Amino acid sequence: MKRLFTFTLIAIWAIAALAACSRTKSAASPTPDVQATINAALAATSTAQATIDASVKATVAAMPTPTVPASVSTMSEEELAALIDQAVVEAVSTTQQCSTATTQATADDTLTQEEVDSVQVYVVDAEQAIAYAEALLTAYYGTYGELAAETLAILQAIEQDLAALAETTAAINAGLQEIEQLLAQGMALTEDSIAKLETAAQNAGAKAAQLQTQSQGWVKSLQAEVNTRAANALAVQPNQLAADRQSALQSAFEYLDASRKVMADNKISPGELAEIAQLGANAAANLNAQGGPQLQKLSGSINQLTDQMARGQLARAQAGLGNLEAALGARPSRPTRP
Repeated sequence: MKRLFTFTLIAIWAIAALAACSRTKSAASPTPDVQATINAALAATSTAQATIDASVKATVAAMPTPTVPASVSTMSEEELAALIDQAVVEAVSTTQQCSTATTQATADDTLTQEEVDSVQVYVVDAEQAIAYAEALLTAYYGTYGELAAETLAILQAIEQDLAALAETTAAINAGLQEIEQLLAQGMALTEDSIAKLETAAQNAGAKAAQLQTQSQGWVKSLQAEVNTRAANALAVQPNQLAADRQSALQSAFEYLDASRKVMADNKISPGELAEIAQLGANAAANLNAQGGPQLQKLSGSINQLTDQMARGQLARAQAGLGNLEAALGARPSRPTRP
């Protein structure tokens, strides 16, 4: 805006100078309408600025709203955690950029419409990054929230920090709207309007730094928890041994049916995992003891499935259950009571 205005003044000065030279060289020449030229230049400046404003607003309106990818439903717990970590880093980065842009724009204690438009682009970018991270956290809670007992407190703290970021960017946007109204009415900007915007920018920067510190290392903590959870599930000892091959096969189908029932809602609770771990320990031990050469090898498949469910690898476990069922063959008939 400032560069455009300076260019306009230079153009007006040049036109006036040329007009003066023309009068000196030839008194007979008609006197140019300098005021009309100045008015035309000012009108062109106004039109150019309006075009810039419209372009910026169109850019903001066209910025796509990020949505959670459909592939999230098939991600493992660790894969989704990594995606959340990336989204949080982006939310921090865009908020810091928004804070910096706002601070730079208010450094001279005033703002132009061009500067308002520029900062609004940063605000929208930050708001969308924050909303995306929050949506991923919601998806994580829905599937793995019950399992991640130890790291859940960290995730909840991250969620609170994201909400605080959203509040600071909303405050910046509100300050920009207030200033934009003053500019549109041709009124002078007040010290209070500038101060509120500067405070909002400082708060945004501080909250972004807080979230950055809070989120560091949570993925490693989750990985450690997942490893411990899987090890505990596989360490469960059998408590119901089969007396023959048919009973061993029956225990394997009980494990299969229970696993499918547990994962029908695409999530698993600690209680459900404990049930699966016990049935898996029984089935694996029974196949090893009574299954014979053909079925003994399936005990490893059962242990692998239990490990996958404990690690939140539900999509892989779902596929593995189909393979296990095919390998087990026909279901044994239940013994009839006399």
